[in-house]
Amino acid sequence: MDDEKVLVAARQELLNPSLEVTKQYLGVMEVGLECELPRVARVDLCHEKDLVTVYFYIKNERFFIAVSLSKIGSVKGVWVESGHRVYLTATSKKLSFLELSKLFPVKGLTGWSKGELRKSGKSKHQFTRVSYEPNLNEAYSLEEKLIELLTSLKGNVKNILELGSYSNACISVCRNQYISANAGILLDIDTIRLLNAMNLKLEIDTYISGSEIV
Repeated sequence: MDDEKVLVAARQELLNPSLEVTKQYLGVMEVGLECELPRVARVDLCHEKDLVTVYFYIKNERFFIAVSLSKIGSVKGVWVESGHRVYLTATSKKLSFLELSKLFPVKGLTGWSKGELRKSGKSKHQFTRVSYEPNLNEAYSLEEKLIELLTSLKGNVKNILELGSYSNACISVCRNQYISANAGILLDIDTIRLLNAMNLKLEIDTYISGSEIV
């Protein structure tokens, strides 16, 4: 596979659309640019067998336009993918950030302690929060992000159960969806079993934006 050829073909579809659906999308949204070329958010080599999918930023939005191509650079399809943040989070009104962190000893935890000033500096946090988000790239489907997070947590089930006994722990999802996109969500049996094994609930917040296709 010629990676550069595929990337050039994906960008070319956005600069000079060959598919009617691409023209429809570009009629109501503007692709983000970098050095005057469509800005790439992610290249997925494994979306489907023999296909490559390139995700591009949309200006002033947190969803993405995706171009699917054969591995020789022939455009096969274009769609809009919701942007997702998926992370483990735990809150407490009694324990500090340090105390919650000791219950879940992994690298990359973020958050704050109850009583600390908010970023605005005008008020204090009313509760403690710790969060773990291993993948900050939002150009993934909910299912992909959730499976990746749960897989990374499989070796810490005991810690997560303990964390949940001292705090309100859950998997939190922030979904940024295009107004004309498919709103469906599918969780397979294995994913549901992993959530159950860790005694974690799933909380999904969806934000819808953009202009409808005309």
